[in-house]
Amino acid sequence: MKLSRTLWTFMALALLGGLIGYYLSSMRPLAFSTVSEPEAVKSVENGSSEDAREFLAQPWNEAPQLAAVDYPSAAIQGELLLRFGSREDYFTYLQALAAAGIAPLGQIDSLLTVRIPEPALAVAKPGDFGAEADYSYQVESPLPPVQIDPEALARLTAFATSARMITGGPLAGSGQGVLVAVLDSGIQAHPQFDEVSMQQLDLVGGGVGGDGAAHGTAVASIIAGYEGIAPDTELFVVRVLDDQGLGNSYHVAQGIVEAVDRGAQVINLSLGVYQDSTVLRAAVQYAHASGVLMVAAAGNDGYGRMPYPAAYSEVLSVTAVDAQGQYALFPNQSDAIDFAAPGVGVLTAQEDEGTMLFSGTSAAAPFVTGTLASLLSGEAALPAQQAVELLQSYLNDQGAPGVDPVYGAGVLDWDRLRERTTAGIVDAALADIYLDPRALPGTNMPIEVTVQNRGTAWMNGAELEVFIGEAEPVSYILNALGPGQTTTRKVFTLIPAKGSDELLSLAARVLPASPNADVRPKNNLKVVRFRPLQ
Repeated sequence: MKLSRTLWTFMALALLGGLIGYYLSSMRPLAFSTVSEPEAVKSVENGSSEDAREFLAQPWNEAPQLAAVDYPSAAIQGELLLRFGSREDYFTYLQALAAAGIAPLGQIDSLLTVRIPEPALAVAKPGDFGAEADYSYQVESPLPPVQIDPEALARLTAFATSARMITGGPLAGSGQGVLVAVLDSGIQAHPQFDEVSMQQLDLVGGGVGGDGAAHGTAVASIIAGYEGIAPDTELFVVRVLDDQGLGNSYHVAQGIVEAVDRGAQVINLSLGVYQDSTVLRAAVQYAHASGVLMVAAAGNDGYGRMPYPAAYSEVLSVTAVDAQGQYALFPNQSDAIDFAAPGVGVLTAQEDEGTMLFSGTSAAAPFVTGTLASLLSGEAALPAQQAVELLQSYLNDQGAPGVDPVYGAGVLDWDRLRERTTAGIVDAALADIYLDPRALPGTNMPIEVTVQNRGTAWMNGAELEVFIGEAEPVSYILNALGPGQTTTRKVFTLIPAKGSDELLSLAARVLPASPNADVRPKNNLKVVRFRPLQ
């Protein structure tokens, strides 16, 4: 029997989510190799919107040769998107189509955008109406990459529990009064949603609860329902992905606009496309101008770039970490990543009233969405921008010091968010032990050890000890650190030669001036082992 793309996807995600790694020890390669991008991604400029505009600007004294439309490989064949500069031109063009007896495939009045079948080009010259042309591109839910080393994936640690247990429940409110739009594959009936108020819209057919809705169901259960972060959040579920997890940029744009017009405060987008789209970009700008927050998955392809909509500056992009706070290996990397959140083996709702382990940046994004819904609700509800700034203020530094392409601005910490108004909390944390992935085997290279004050009190007189192999520890007395601040020390060491069986073992610990006052002593120590690439 042939398995559907969706079933293969969830089998892979469940397998990945069930892998249990080592506690306090991660085996990291000395160099990071990203998954190579397929030609379809490398040549995304081929057949771009510029090509479409040039094509539509040619003389139209007679019926065009429709075969001249050269669709990019990722474009939806047989259709184009037209966006107009004025409402007058937009509606005049629609009237011209109606007079010719041609119905558009769709239209988004708020964006002055019409989706037309290719034969409509022979009826009216779009350039005469000031139309900007583009293609509609294939969008999909992120898939786990097959090129990642299985042994490396096996060292990831699954959370193996629900979002509510991971975060400890709502931060401020329970999401009551907040409408969150989930643009995904739909949602299936499940006991976790029995008390959830829900609006639904199917843009692709098959029904909101039809085949393929498992992905959207898992995403929604992280946000709302009795195992979600903000259980009382109202959901607007928009099915933009079909039973194979595929959709198009037009429907995603349409879903964003519909969510804004219905009053959504946050939109979750656990999907992506590597081609920029005029209409998708316009929809994102429309939502941003309306004060609506958008959260998107950074993608699971191991590339050095993100898909859209995560790549748009107006969208909050989210990468994934495992239960030890370590990079989940499969996410794309970019300095523009905003947050890192749980994305390995999260327990979510599944069809037939069951649960499953759900992994990927698709799982990480709704952690941010649900957290924002909590902060936007309750007696201490925050305005949208303040809620985002609050999340940004309480991130745990990880990886290279400061913002980096692996962890973005940092990892969400719900304990710190809850404790932010409690004075006098001492929490000295060993943030990370970082070796540049470009480190050359057989050479002396710096190891960067970062300490962060994750408490609410100033940290004075703390000591940092760094252990390299069997050598005596190197000690530092740290300067005073204010709440949230970090400091980094560099220690040089010899990197094992390529092909060597030798492991580089590193450990570090931070000792606060008053160890007994530290609320989380477990995060004072970190042990890492690097192995050379073979």
